[in-house]
Amino acid sequence: YLKASNEQHCPACFMACFLRPVSQLPAASGFPCSLPRQRARRLLLLQSSSHMSSSAQLRNSAFACCASAMLARHAAKHAARRSRRIVSEVLRRASQVSRAPVRRGQVSAVRKVPPEIQRPSYITARPRLDVRTGLPVHPFLHCHEIKSPEQVAAMRTAGAVARETLLVAKDIIAPGVTTDSIDAACHDFIVSKGAYPSPLGYLDFPKSISTSVNDIIAHGIPDDRPLEDGDIVNVDVTVFVDGHHGDTSSMFVVGTPDPEALSLCQAAQRAQMAGIGVCRPGASFQDIGLHIQAATEALGFDVSDLFAGHGIGSYFHGYPEICHYANDLEQGEMLPGMIFTVEPVLLEKAWGESDGDFQLLDDKWTYQTLSNARSAQFEHTVLITETG
Repeated sequence: YLKASNEQHCPACFMACFLRPVSQLPAASGFPCSLPRQRARRLLLLQSSSHMSSSAQLRNSAFACCASAMLARHAAKHAARRSRRIVSEVLRRASQVSRAPVRRGQVSAVRKVPPEIQRPSYITARPRLDVRTGLPVHPFLHCHEIKSPEQVAAMRTAGAVARETLLVAKDIIAPGVTTDSIDAACHDFIVSKGAYPSPLGYLDFPKSISTSVNDIIAHGIPDDRPLEDGDIVNVDVTVFVDGHHGDTSSMFVVGTPDPEALSLCQAAQRAQMAGIGVCRPGASFQDIGLHIQAATEALGFDVSDLFAGHGIGSYFHGYPEICHYANDLEQGEMLPGMIFTVEPVLLEKAWGESDGDFQLLDDKWTYQTLSNARSAQFEHTVLITETG
């Protein structure tokens, strides 16, 4: 049995774990999870304080039989999981081959905003751009801002309008509807609330929201391409009201999507919440990326390193930069009154490999995968309080 175990399952014999002190047990024992190690600890502690120092004792005891049976059951579970992953990869690859990449349509004229609505500073005057980031310069582009209670209240108002705008988009998304129609409906709703659609005119972006369909990674410009049954689309909304921006985005499915599309969207939301879950006073900003990457990899996807979350307030983009992957970017610790976005973009794998290849289209905004792998993204704006 030990020989078979070595050849088929475990490059470093799992049974050797039972001969070592608990503190010396390997982390994985040749398996892609910690279950054998966890059970080994439990069995060792129950057996005796000597930890079965002799292999002869181990093989001749009922303990060895228990360990062998447990390993066999666990190996069978992993074999079944491997089979399911192979089937999933075949279906995913077939979907990528049969589904055509998104092709851009015609972009309509810029929509008007009533003159009485307050504009952001980058609209009222041509902004000076930061050399390193290419973003409009403001006092909190490279340092933290602690928001006052009044600023927090204004941002809650802006965030609520942004969230309501997503619900407007949700109600009209269906096969045959164009993303330009979604933009029109969201634009009309935003201005009806006395708010300005933040993307409109920001660094010459021509629309009021961003819509990224299927293999568009981010910053898709709404156009006259009709949505098709099975599409997935990210709608990204930012509004400016009471002198502050509210930023959010969500994935929506069109008609009946395939299971792989649903898995991708669900994974994107779980990865986002894994990052948000570590946010609290005293936490490192690096923790967000660590937890998002761990959740993403566990779910079988990749997180894009092209885009980051950001500080937000009276400015659209500011400090800190929220990396959604493991990183060593030192930006201090989270403190009450800080506000920033968490918005990881997850990518399908292209036939089991990481899909990092992309192209920036000539509109200078739209990013698209080269392999036709789809992407999914959710975004929340996060406030650090005294308690979390």
